[in-house]
Amino acid sequence: MIKTVLIILLGVFFILNGFNHFYNEKMVEEYARKRGLFSPRLSVMAAGMLLIFGGIALMIPAVRIAGIVSLSVFLIIATFTIHTFWVEKEKQARLGEAMNFAKNLAILTELLYIGFA
Repeated sequence: MIKTVLIILLGVFFILNGFNHFYNEKMVEEYARKRGLFSPRLSVMAAGMLLIFGGIALMIPAVRIAGIVSLSVFLIIATFTIHTFWVEKEKQARLGEAMNFAKNLAILTELLYIGFA
């Protein structure tokens, strides 16, 4: 029961994050542009869709693995293209990106645990 509630909360987290990509589209797109992503607008829209689909699928046991795959794809791409702390010159920016890099790896680990446990 507790595992189910926690997975639902995790799914809601991803769904809200996905909607944020659409709600704050310009801000997220500008951030993606600064990070040098190819086609920032398309990247932001695709990321939002992956997050929403993945969050919903994560909460449905029959398609949970598809959700984990979707979210893992997003996290791997975002972690290594957006949160590039190693190129940051400013200490505060480097710290912020390193924290987001580590957070994404922790969430990815959690998703893999859910998928394989």
